[in-house]
Amino acid sequence: MSKMNYRPKERFILAWRWLPLEIVILITSILIGWGINQWLFKPVYQARVDLQITRHLKRQATSRQRQKQRRQDIDNVAQFAVMPHKRAVLVTAGSYAYTHDGIWQSVQDLSESVQAVALKQRPVLRLTPSSTSRAVAQANAAAFNVATKQELRTTLTHYQVKTISTKVTRTDNVMWMTVWKIVLIIGGSLAILSPYLVGYVRRGERDEDQTAY
Repeated sequence: MSKMNYRPKERFILAWRWLPLEIVILITSILIGWGINQWLFKPVYQARVDLQITRHLKRQATSRQRQKQRRQDIDNVAQFAVMPHKRAVLVTAGSYAYTHDGIWQSVQDLSESVQAVALKQRPVLRLTPSSTSRAVAQANAAAFNVATKQELRTTLTHYQVKTISTKVTRTDNVMWMTVWKIVLIIGGSLAILSPYLVGYVRRGERDEDQTAY
């Protein structure tokens, strides 16, 4: 079978000749990507709860003492990021969600649904339960709010723990961008290579016919 050696002009002519096929392949790839995205699409709701954790100071504390204590409070918050994953907190949160909202979840599911981070330059611990259901995300936020504050107040003495803000946000499944890239790369490659593949197959058939004779 002869080799395919194309000069630039021949490549352009071949690509132009099979342009309809290339367009069909590219459009088909786009439709496949759209279908996969629709199938994978799931909205994710994140219910944010901010807990401020500060040490009580005496009324006669000086401004310098308050500033120093605030820096210490900010430094201390990071160690509380594990609180929502403690079994005692998870059990309390699960019981609260079931009692108040009728939502039962295992301890493992609750633990995987929540994240906790310390905010920069603030003595604030941010809890963020996530779910594909807005109602479940809100219920978990309320449950972790109560359970975490209860555990912190039991563990810490001379500290004040209070909720300073709550918010629910919706984010879309971010996998769609990856799917589009894969589909377009594969579809684009097939569209570019299709004229050469067709030419390769046809040339092979001609060579076989000539050999037969």
